[in-house]
Amino acid sequence: MNVHSGWYLAAFASELDGEVVPLDIGGRRLVAVRTEGRLRVHDADCPHRGAHLGHGGRVEGGCLVCPFHGRRIGLGQPSGGGSRPWVREHEVVECGDAVFVRLTDGPDDDRGLRTVLKELADSMPLVKAVERPVAAAADLIVENAFDTDHFTALHKVHRIRGMRHSTGVHGELVMDGEFPMSASPWAGRGAAAAAQPYVPRFHARAYSPGVVVTEFGPADEVHVIVTGAVPDGRGGCVARVAVGVREGRENQLPMLVAGSERALAEDITVWEHLNPRVTPRYDAADAGVVAYREFCAGFAQLGDGVAP
Repeated sequence: MNVHSGWYLAAFASELDGEVVPLDIGGRRLVAVRTEGRLRVHDADCPHRGAHLGHGGRVEGGCLVCPFHGRRIGLGQPSGGGSRPWVREHEVVECGDAVFVRLTDGPDDDRGLRTVLKELADSMPLVKAVERPVAAAADLIVENAFDTDHFTALHKVHRIRGMRHSTGVHGELVMDGEFPMSASPWAGRGAAAAAQPYVPRFHARAYSPGVVVTEFGPADEVHVIVTGAVPDGRGGCVARVAVGVREGRENQLPMLVAGSERALAEDITVWEHLNPRVTPRYDAADAGVVAYREFCAGFAQLGDGVAP
């Protein structure tokens, strides 16, 4: 997958441990800058000679100083014009440990994720679960949420009910269904727990080809899993998974993290051995996958982001 417009789960906070850090997305060279407690992300190519401002650049007087020739580069387009060279700024939202970046500022490329992330930051702030390089195209990672049959065949989810896809009010792609279980995985192994049916709702929403937010569980016990993929510029990607629970349920986090690690490892075994030259022969069971592919086609393919 090439670099597309829209949102990316671009990093975890632990990856951005300096004032100036390179943060590339595929062939799009970016730099993360943290000043006065605020994280900003900009195109990284110096307009003078193309040096990467994230490798050796420094902040000085509200500008980035290029490591190659010492030029002072403005952070974002100056409001009053002027002749100082500058690099474009991209929208950033931090939600717990997760850092989301939106490439381009077209209104259609948000699809409602900004609002969702702000709600999660207040109710279920995200924590890092998994980060893994994957030798496969980035779009496969989010596609999984819309591939109903793979849950049974690969992840051994034995009962799936009512899975259907739709388009949300902001243009996001939605997959809804239920995964009935004999008992809650959080309730222990006693006879009383086994006697209680557990019917978690599966509610996944893709906001770009690279980000899907999944709510899983009954209404009184829902938790959230956010899966993202960033192309690495070499045909593969970096997959990231963040999870969140409501206050008072933090004891569920270790199981969520372990489950995310296990599921991603199972997926990677398949993804890294797919033959991309085989033309898919979709059937009726692949309706969600086809819908996801059509959804992806609605996002613009971007260039390398050469500075203005």
